[in-house]
Amino acid sequence: MVDYTVTESFYDGAETSLSPDYGGFMGFRMNAAQLGFPGSPQTANQLGETVNALKQGVKAFEVSLLIPDTAEAIPKQHFNEMRALMKLSGVKPSMHGPMVDAAGWGEKGWNGDYGREDSERRMFDAIEKAHMLDPNGNVPIVFHGSSGVPGSEIKPGKDGVIVEKQFAINQETKQMAPLELEYKYRPEHPELLEGKGKEYTPEKELDSINATEWENKMTELATFAKHSDEIIGSSALYLRKKGYENGVVTSEGIKDSVTGEMLPFLDDHQREKYYQMKKADIFLDNIQMNFAGAFHKAFKYGSDEQKEELKKLSQGYNEEIKKLPENAVFNPIHKKEIFENAIGALQKITSQRKLVENGSYVVKDGHYVDDENYGAPKIYQEVESFAMDKSAKTFGNLAMQSYEKFGDNAPIIAIENFQPGSAFSSAKKLKELVEISRKNFVKQLVEEKGLSKSEAKEIAEKQLGVTWDVGHLNMIKKKGFTDKDVMAETELITKDKTMVKHVHLTDNFGFADSHLAPGMGNVPFKKVMEQLERTGRLDEMNKIVEAGGFVQHFKKSPHGLTLAAFGSPIYGMKSAPYWNQVADMQGAYFGGYGTLNPSQHHTMYGAGFTNMPVELGGQMPGGQSRFGGTPMA
Repeated sequence: MVDYTVTESFYDGAETSLSPDYGGFMGFRMNAAQLGFPGSPQTANQLGETVNALKQGVKAFEVSLLIPDTAEAIPKQHFNEMRALMKLSGVKPSMHGPMVDAAGWGEKGWNGDYGREDSERRMFDAIEKAHMLDPNGNVPIVFHGSSGVPGSEIKPGKDGVIVEKQFAINQETKQMAPLELEYKYRPEHPELLEGKGKEYTPEKELDSINATEWENKMTELATFAKHSDEIIGSSALYLRKKGYENGVVTSEGIKDSVTGEMLPFLDDHQREKYYQMKKADIFLDNIQMNFAGAFHKAFKYGSDEQKEELKKLSQGYNEEIKKLPENAVFNPIHKKEIFENAIGALQKITSQRKLVENGSYVVKDGHYVDDENYGAPKIYQEVESFAMDKSAKTFGNLAMQSYEKFGDNAPIIAIENFQPGSAFSSAKKLKELVEISRKNFVKQLVEEKGLSKSEAKEIAEKQLGVTWDVGHLNMIKKKGFTDKDVMAETELITKDKTMVKHVHLTDNFGFADSHLAPGMGNVPFKKVMEQLERTGRLDEMNKIVEAGGFVQHFKKSPHGLTLAAFGSPIYGMKSAPYWNQVADMQGAYFGGYGTLNPSQHHTMYGAGFTNMPVELGGQMPGGQSRFGGTPMA
């Protein structure tokens, strides 16, 4: 007989707030004094935002000038008032600078050097305002590494990172062109016709664009030379037979430039041939202008080796041009020969075929590749590399101006990694940008201030660094990257222990810049913070929680949730009880409910919390203090 007895399990309890890991704790504890948040960038009332932050007990606050035109509406008196409030309450200030591009990019692309200079002026204005928040300290001011420059779009591959898309910029016209990973079918590769075809990376596409651009220019010059032949026709031969080979046109008539004798005046038929030669001469002047333009591009965008060859070409060309007698009947013939020789030399210098003909090539991975010192002039350049030099110049100049005006109390310029797909979003590129900016700053300190290289280097390392935005970093996951890649990036940026100056803490799920409070998405905060701690400088860094998205959608301050996520001690010491233990299903954070902070405890037993605002663990909606929400605050 089958026994169908059913046994009911006993309730075995639940999580308790007495556990140190209760309440969404992420595994890395930070003191509440190290955690703050920014003001809303959508309002010029940053003073009001400061008061709101102080009510919640923060010890770090970031004034936001992110939206440039909105920030312009902040009165200068407000910066002084914010300084006074933060000094009174012991708050460490920082500032987010305006979202302008250091390289000079705008809505329509690169605005040229004048656009970069405009950005530099606006950014320095923000630095001056940051200094007002703490004239005796070094206020971190955050600038996006890029605010418009497109970067490389990448995805993980079997043998490393695969670049799917980049952009190239024509340095002459400032126009941009996309460079995409493509697979093309080619007749010379029959073995690939059954598959996807031959792979063409963005890097190869860039080489192809430059080669095509240059070949078109050379073809254009050759076409002009051909047309001049057609215009000259038989005129040169006819006039030469008539004895005008050395003829020069003067006010008196036609003179033989060799003997000095006057030659007979041209008859109608000869005059027709002569005018045909003059027409060709005008056409050749046009070739000369085009050749000069081609030479300019070859010299400006060529390699150092090409420039040395071009100098020789220029010397020989100049000597040949000087030999041409003015107003000579046969100038078109001599000019044409000079141009043809010069164009041929120019094409040889910049031709990739020259390398194969001379055996000047290198072998890489079993394939012949052209020497990078030759080939077509690099008129098109990859955008991120192009912007690197421009941005580094801006940041180096800003550091120098700041040091000149404020000395040892100059604000710290902390360049932020922006969202993936924008320039300098990777640790490698951001680190390179800071390093080049530091070099530019060091050079100015040595040349203009007379400092030693070691002194200048120390100042540059202090004044220029990185804001590590973990939310932006986490967005690489939308391309298939994982926590392992997030950590690899963090490890790279912290190899130089002077690099990270400031931290933005914000959470998301890797697909959008959601600006959730820490612990609400899948950012690996514990591992990231542990890696930053290994620099030995984590306590020096302001940790700003950018959770504006959470505030926008849920109309609630994320500060309490942040303290819970990081398991901050309630009483300041690094020991229990922690803010994560205050949480309970019965009530809100800081509402006075839960096992550790029951609602009746303070009214029954005192301890001085009864008249404190809710945000600080009490029961009152707001005291009559400067930070209590009164109109005069």
